Amino acid sequence: MAQRDGMNLPQMITRLYHESIDAGHDLGNFTSFLRVCALRYLELQLTGDVPRDTRVPIASLDADHILEKSPSAKSTPSRGERTRH
Repeated sequence: MAQRDGMNLPQMITRLYHESIDAGHDLGNFTSFLRVCALRYLELQLTGDVPRDTRVPIASLDADHILEKSPSAKSTPSRGERTRH
C-alpha cells in the first residue's frame, strides 16, 4: 500500500496516524485501526473500487466517491459528518 504512493511503511503509518487524528478518531487501539485499514484496502480491491494495478497511486483516486458507494459506508459517517470527540 505504501509503495503505491511512493512511501515507505513508517511514512504510511505516520500519515494514517495523523489523518486519523485529524478526522477525530479515538486512537485507543491504533493497531486495530491499522488492521481495519488493511482489510478495507483489500475489500476495495476485490470490489474493483481500488485498481489492483499497483502503478495507480491511491492518492490519485477519489476517496470520497469510493467510500460513498462502499457497503461499509452505511455504518461509517462521511468525512463531512464526522465530528471531533
